[in-house]
Amino acid sequence: MKKVLITLFLFVTSCSTFKSGLTIPANETFILGESNLKKFSAELLNTSDYEVKIRGEKKQTGEYTQGFGLVPKGKVTVYVSSDEIIKFINDNNYEVNVNVKLNKAVPGMRYIKNGDPN
Repeated sequence: MKKVLITLFLFVTSCSTFKSGLTIPANETFILGESNLKKFSAELLNTSDYEVKIRGEKKQTGEYTQGFGLVPKGKVTVYVSSDEIIKFINDNNYEVNVNVKLNKAVPGMRYIKNGDPN
């Protein structure tokens, strides 16, 4: 019985969420979900002293879908459709740190310099 409970505990804790600390360098943007094919949610906590812009866009057209400024120490959950990406835009001259908790693994992420069209 004890072995079954330990196995169940490991399964539940390993399959429920994916947590990461995200550092966005000054004047750069982090893009999440470019290769993703399914909807997902992300709980965001800005642990920095600077605001970071969160912007949702359609993958194919770049059309704006959602967005807001995540204030210092602010916490929010975003819901992302299968045809969207989320951009974390740092317009500050200092790096920004965001704790991200995803409800599933999300492939396709990269950094770009602000102003870079790609």
